[in-house]
Amino acid sequence: MSIFEQLSNNKGTVSSALGKVLAKKVLDGQTSSLLECINLASYEPSALNQKHIRSGAAKVVEIVAENRPDLVAPYLEKLLPALSVKEPQTRWATIRTMGFCAHLNKPMAEKAIAYAEKYINEKEGLIIASSADLFLGDLGAISEKDAHKVFPVLKQSMENVFENEQDWLLEALYKVFPNLKKVEQKTVMKFAEHWQYSSRKSTQQRATRILRTR
Repeated sequence: MSIFEQLSNNKGTVSSALGKVLAKKVLDGQTSSLLECINLASYEPSALNQKHIRSGAAKVVEIVAENRPDLVAPYLEKLLPALSVKEPQTRWATIRTMGFCAHLNKPMAEKAIAYAEKYINEKEGLIIASSADLFLGDLGAISEKDAHKVFPVLKQSMENVFENEQDWLLEALYKVFPNLKKVEQKTVMKFAEHWQYSSRKSTQQRATRILRTR
């Protein structure tokens, strides 16, 4: 059965179990399936009844990218249309893929910054906003120049935090922190100080980790 057929038969937009199975096959050496998934991530982008195919394919690509970014990085340009589809599941998987592969294909990953800013400003939901934060953290961690590009967007996110987004935003800020200018680091420190006494232990830990860099 082809990848398309398997995704077509899957119910729902988030196919975690199937995605893991298909990604494992790619990681085990069946790399020919990867390109099909990359193409399917933006399959009939305006057709809402195909969103389970797009999101399922995007999830496979995300899992592969997290484990073997070298397999996905050459194809980031093909994934750019998936950042504009209607359903957030496809978009958040794709923006994470961009982050995982950023260090191997920075020119294409940089094209996703505008999408990340859009996701952050629209605050459509926790996962899409936090995925955008994490992407910016991955890209900004590469160099001082890259941190300079993404920090203005991260600052926008700090100024308008979606409920429970702070954990992932703090994670992203920790990644870029060493590459920031002193004045930018000061802004991050103030943000971490604000969250260090959060009722959420995970938030406290992430905030404290940043504060310990002083």
